[in-house]
Amino acid sequence: MARVTRRRFLGGMVTLVCAPPIAVLGCGEGDGDPAPTGPTLVDGWEAPAGAHLAPERFATLAALFDALIPGDETSPGATQARAAWYVDQLLGAFDVDPPRIFAGGPYSGRHGGADGFAELQPLTRVEELRWRTFLEGSLGIPGREWNGPVIGLGQRYEEGLDEIDRTAVSRRDAPFRRLPLVQRRALLEDADPELVALAYGHAVEGSYGDPVYGGNRDMLGWSAIDYEGDRQPIGYTARQMSHPEEG
Repeated sequence: MARVTRRRFLGGMVTLVCAPPIAVLGCGEGDGDPAPTGPTLVDGWEAPAGAHLAPERFATLAALFDALIPGDETSPGATQARAAWYVDQLLGAFDVDPPRIFAGGPYSGRHGGADGFAELQPLTRVEELRWRTFLEGSLGIPGREWNGPVIGLGQRYEEGLDEIDRTAVSRRDAPFRRLPLVQRRALLEDADPELVALAYGHAVEGSYGDPVYGGNRDMLGWSAIDYEGDRQPIGYTARQMSHPEEG
C-alpha cells in the first residue's frame, strides 16, 4: 500500500469538495445519517439500520476505511466522518425512488435559502442505465453490455471485503474488523492494489466531500482542513474577497 503523508493527503482536498454530487441523502450538519432506528454493533463497529451491505460486510468496510484514513489528535479520520456510510448509500442508491444519485439545488440551506439538496432528482432513461450498470453490473442484460460485461461496484466491494476477511483469518486467526489498526494496515500492504485504490478514493470522498453525500458527519472533515463549505446564497463581500487573511 502506498504511503501517503497527511500533508499530501489534505493538500488535494480542494478538488474534492468542489465535485458534483454522486449520491445523496439529506442535507445540513450530520447529513446522510440513517434514521435513528437502532444501529447494529459488529465487533465494535457500528452498522446503521437499513444499510445496504450486510452488517458484517459494513463493519469490514468501516475497518478498511479506518485503516486507510485513521484519525489522530489533530484530525478526524474516516471513522469519525462515517465515510463508510457514504459508500453504503452509494451502493444502495436504487433502494429508494428517486434514487440517491443527484441532489437538487441550488442551495444546501446551510447559509440561508431553501434546502434544495434534500430533494432527490429523477434520472433520465440513459442516466438510470448508466448508474445501474455501474452499481449493479451488466448482469447479462443486453442493454448494459453494449461495450462488454461489467462488474458492478457492489460486487467489487463485496468480493473484495470477503477476500480481505479471508486473508485476515488465514494470517491472524480473526476477521479483518477485529484486528488492531497496525495489523489491518499491514495486511493491506499485500491486498489487491486495485481494491485498495478504489476504497481509498471513496474513503476520501466520504471523509471530506459535501455532507449531502452521506459522509463528512457534522462537517468534521471540512473543519480539519479549515474549509467552511458552500457559502451560497450569502456569498462573500467585496472586502472578504480582497482580504481573505482577515477571515
